[in-house]
Amino acid sequence: MAGRERNPARSRERILDAALQEFAAHGFAGARVGAIAERAGLNKQLISHHFGGKRALYQAVMDERRLRGGGELEGAAAAAPAALASFFDRARTDPEWVRVLLWETLEAGDGDVADAAATDGRRARYRERVAWVAAEQEAGRLPSGLDPEMLLLSLLGASLYPVLLPEVCELMTGSRPDDDAFARRYRAHLRRLAAALAPAPDH
Repeated sequence: MAGRERNPARSRERILDAALQEFAAHGFAGARVGAIAERAGLNKQLISHHFGGKRALYQAVMDERRLRGGGELEGAAAAAPAALASFFDRARTDPEWVRVLLWETLEAGDGDVADAAATDGRRARYRERVAWVAAEQEAGRLPSGLDPEMLLLSLLGASLYPVLLPEVCELMTGSRPDDDAFARRYRAHLRRLAAALAPAPDH
């Protein structure tokens, strides 16, 4: 039996946690509100009460729950060499976030998915990330002659590729990103890569 609501704030958090698991497992289109309620151990009606429906729930997951885990530069080291390794670590330890992103790509042709994925909060966070890159360029830790938006995409790609495509990672290196030895090796590589991108100091 799904539990009755005794603590609204806690119920809302349980729904968000359960929704992340359901969206990671089945994508937006395949996720079912009833399954989310079952995962949360709550009545299905509470999802409508707190979020109004599946689309709003998905937006809340991506705007609120993602701030706790992988995929955000917040909480990463301020300087570029360490930030890339930190970003890799956070993505590596939050596979549900990675799966949700992959589902978004697979479902990209679905208008409902696109509407649910597009939120002002997510756009604002990407603008903050671009501003971070620009600040690192200004500080001389990243190349100043590159478009900061394109550079951000390149840096995120470098950090996330093994996590997004673990089979390719294993074929190429013999290890998967969840292997601790590989993580140490790749973390060190990302630090060296970011350091190598930094412009040479003027003499």
